[in-house]
Amino acid sequence: MGNGVKIKLEDLRVMARDLFIAAGLPQDWAQAEADVLVWADARGVGSHGVFRIPSYLAGMRKGLRSGTADIRVTLRKGATAILEADKGPGLYAMRKAADIAVEIAREHVTGFVLVREMTHSGAMGYYARQVAEAGMFALVTCSSRPLMAYYGSKGPALGTTPIAMAAPRAGHEPLVFDMASAAISIGALGQARQQGRSLPPDSVMDEDGRVTTDPRQAITPLPLAGPKGAGLGLMVECMTSLLVNSPLLSTAFADPAMMNYFLQNGLVLAVDPQAFLPQADYEAAVDRLANDIKALPLAQGFDEILMPGERGSRKAAQSAREGIALPQAVWTQLCEAAQRLGVKAPGVK
Repeated sequence: MGNGVKIKLEDLRVMARDLFIAAGLPQDWAQAEADVLVWADARGVGSHGVFRIPSYLAGMRKGLRSGTADIRVTLRKGATAILEADKGPGLYAMRKAADIAVEIAREHVTGFVLVREMTHSGAMGYYARQVAEAGMFALVTCSSRPLMAYYGSKGPALGTTPIAMAAPRAGHEPLVFDMASAAISIGALGQARQQGRSLPPDSVMDEDGRVTTDPRQAITPLPLAGPKGAGLGLMVECMTSLLVNSPLLSTAFADPAMMNYFLQNGLVLAVDPQAFLPQADYEAAVDRLANDIKALPLAQGFDEILMPGERGSRKAAQSAREGIALPQAVWTQLCEAAQRLGVKAPGVK
C-alpha cells in the first residue's frame, strides 16, 4: 500500500497486547484492550482502533491511566450495580461491566450497571454485542469531559456521548446499532488531522465558533441534529455521571484544568428476553423483522437495505481474510512505541 500498511489481524492483536503489557497493564487487561481495539479496526472503525494506542500509552506515562487500578463492585442492589474503575482502563472496565450486567439480568431480568471514573472506553458497539451474544437486549453508553458543543454554545460543553444498542438475531450475527450524539467523533477528527483530510460540512467549529471543514482549524464537534444531539448528550450525563456522584461536565466548567483530564462514566443495560417469551421466539422475531425490512422496495440509488452492524460484519470478514489496513502515520507511531517499550513489531505488507 502506497499510503499505509496491511497487517494480519492476529499479529496486530498480539502487538497491541504486548504494548500494553510492556507499559504496565496486567496481561488479562492488556488482552481485553487489544481485543476491543482490533475489533474496531477489523470492522473499519479506525477512529476507535489501534490509532488510540499512543494516547493510551501517554496517559499511562503521565499517571492518568492506571495499570494498578482497584476495579471493583462498590454497590450491588437488586438489578443494579456500580463498578468503580478507579481511573483504570475503560476498555477492560466496560467488558467487565457487560459481564456483570448479564449476570444480574439472568436473576432479575434487567441488569443496570454503572461504571464510575474509567479512562477512554472505545467502541460502545463492542460491549452491546457482548451482551447480545449472551442472548440479551443491550443498551450501552458513556459520558466524558466537555468535547462537543451544546446547541448554541461556542465551545465544548458536553461529551460526544456514544450510544449502542444490540439484539440477538436467529441465524445471524446480532443487530448492533452504534452512534454518537456528535456529528463527528473526536477519534475521526484526530484521524482527519493526521491524514490531512477535509471534514464533513456542518460537523465542527473552530475556536471562534465558526463552522469549518479544515481539520487544522477544527476544535469543537457540533451535536448531531442540533438540539436533539445536545439534549441526548445532556441526559446521558444525568444518567451516568450524576448518578455515581462524578459530575464530569460541571467539574470541568469549575476548573479548566480538568478539561484535559480524560475520565468517563459508563452504563451497560442488559435485558433478558426470556422473562417475556421463549428465547428462540424473540430471536426469530428479530430475524423476521430484519428480513421484512431488507425485503422492502428500494429507494432510488440504493441496491440493498442494510441492517445495523451488517456493513461492519462484512468488513470484519474481509479483514480476517486479507488483514487490516492501517494508515502509515498510525503504523509509524505504533512502531515507535514498540521500539521504546522493547516490543517486537510484526511484518507487514
